[in-house]
Amino acid sequence: MPRTAWRRSAAVLVLATVPLLSACSIGVNAGTTSQGPSGNGATANSSSGTIALRGVTIVTSGLPSSTKATVIGTIVNLSPDVDDVLTGVSVTDPKGATSTITGTSAAGGTIALPANRPTSAVRIGFNADYHVDLSALTIPTSAFAQVVFTFAKAGAVPISVMAVPPAGIYAGLGPATS
Repeated sequence: MPRTAWRRSAAVLVLATVPLLSACSIGVNAGTTSQGPSGNGATANSSSGTIALRGVTIVTSGLPSSTKATVIGTIVNLSPDVDDVLTGVSVTDPKGATSTITGTSAAGGTIALPANRPTSAVRIGFNADYHVDLSALTIPTSAFAQVVFTFAKAGAVPISVMAVPPAGIYAGLGPATS
């Protein structure tokens, strides 16, 4: 076979295989159509029974000597007819941190969670009336803390939460208590 014919055959073969090799995104059952949202990697979600925790993150104070931080996220009571109450938040790893629940409508360090209605999602920490602030938290940036949200009726809902500095989308966020 002459050299030019060989090159032409090789070029045709390469061009014919390009569509086959790039077909991973073709069709309704392609792997690329079933990927979930990417998010930023710093937020965590968890559900247990009638409670859903969404977009939970720990925002540190950003100061090297400070052990204060705040928890941000959304709590949803999925029960169609039973109200619940967030009664506490604890950090089980690393140990030693304490939490304070505050806010304009926080009664006695608790947050009421109405049953599944349009207003049932309760934000904490960001654009919110409620804060869950942590003190004595010794955790480096980008490390994960094991946090347990405790509810009057739903019980304990554990979640692994990343600690981030108050920079970028978290700029201006931090503990409400000093």
